[in-house]
Amino acid sequence: MIDPAVIARYRAKVAYAGPGDCWHFTGAIHPHGHGRFFVGQYTRVDTGDRRDVVVIAHRFGWAITYGLGSLDQVPVLAHECDEAGCQNTAHLAPATTASNHRDWDIRRWQLGSPLRDTRGPAGRARAIREAILTGGDVQAAKDAGVRPVDHDQLPLW
Repeated sequence: MIDPAVIARYRAKVAYAGPGDCWHFTGAIHPHGHGRFFVGQYTRVDTGDRRDVVVIAHRFGWAITYGLGSLDQVPVLAHECDEAGCQNTAHLAPATTASNHRDWDIRRWQLGSPLRDTRGPAGRARAIREAILTGGDVQAAKDAGVRPVDHDQLPLW
């Protein structure tokens, strides 16, 4: 069972939009663009050392939706929307590392794809987070990393 207070902390860091939209993470961002969420601390039984537990945010969201045990069957959660910071579990699909890399390799060449953002996934996620937290224009934050050749393809995401 996941502590309700921890769930509430996680949900406070998610910018919810419509059911079909991306729900962006507004907390810490990993260099790969995924949200990072501090779950809490644990004490090692053998040494007594306290350790922080930080998880990939969208995996935590998946555990809330489908149960903690569901993560045992899901080695990788692929973002079908290609937004690394997205927390909408409807945009996530169980995958393998190989299938996720294969899909990424195909979609990163598609004009207008978020995977083509010039800032990389972390730069894109941080720009979106900043726009959300400051009341800025989220679409403008997304568009800022679009390559000139892709501009005519907007908005694909």
